[in-house]
Amino acid sequence: MATISEDTGEETPLQVRLNGVATFIGIVGLTVAAAVLVVLLGRYFSGNTKDLDGKVQFVAGETSISDAVDASIKIFTIAVTIVVVAVPEGLPLAVTLTLAYSMRKMMADKALVRRLSACETMGSATTICSDKTGTLTLNQ
Repeated sequence: MATISEDTGEETPLQVRLNGVATFIGIVGLTVAAAVLVVLLGRYFSGNTKDLDGKVQFVAGETSISDAVDASIKIFTIAVTIVVVAVPEGLPLAVTLTLAYSMRKMMADKALVRRLSACETMGSATTICSDKTGTLTLNQ
């Protein structure tokens, strides 16, 4: 009973790969957000952006400081939104739910599963060797 309830906390190979993918997506999202921030600020302060009426939004010497700060905050908000959307925070939860679903399917086939990571390993198994009681070992 103690070995069944014991959790070593080690990650499964799928979780390791998905953490790598999540990190890569986060880096790409951060890079894109930084590029968008630079481009939008450059377009605004160079006078290439227009409002809904077709007037240029920023004219050097004529635009007030408060209007320029408001526009900069809006541009910064767009960049932050890109970062927030790009980081996949639900990815680890999806992996856990998938492994739990696999565990339920294996239990329906009368297979006792101690750890969720065993479901991932057993999903790709083609041959299973066991002793006369049906216990799976570590090839020892």
